Amino acid sequence: MRIFDLFLRRAGIQASTLRARAPLSVSRLTVVCPRGDLAQIRRRIYSDLNTAGIRVANVQVDHSDTHDTACVTLTCPPELRAELMQRARLIQDYPGVLNVKWAGRERIAIN
Repeated sequence: MRIFDLFLRRAGIQASTLRARAPLSVSRLTVVCPRGDLAQIRRRIYSDLNTAGIRVANVQVDHSDTHDTACVTLTCPPELRAELMQRARLIQDYPGVLNVKWAGRERIAIN
């Protein structure tokens, strides 16, 4: 981080002004479901999270012979974090969902 701060300082940008803005929290849900249920589950996730004011930033789907895995990247303001946690628990109860895994910003590598 210090090298990045040095780079910013040499570019004439104050690192303190960049940190002053509160970044949105980024989280990732990994939803495992049977292959035929993915489309319906994706629609339901989008509608439920959109209703709560949580934005889906990206969805990546991995296919296998028996089930699909959808990695849903979410952008959530800090004040909606409790609502996001509640919605993530509810996704586990959707018909057809086999497993839901959760990762916060610290475990997400953005390339």
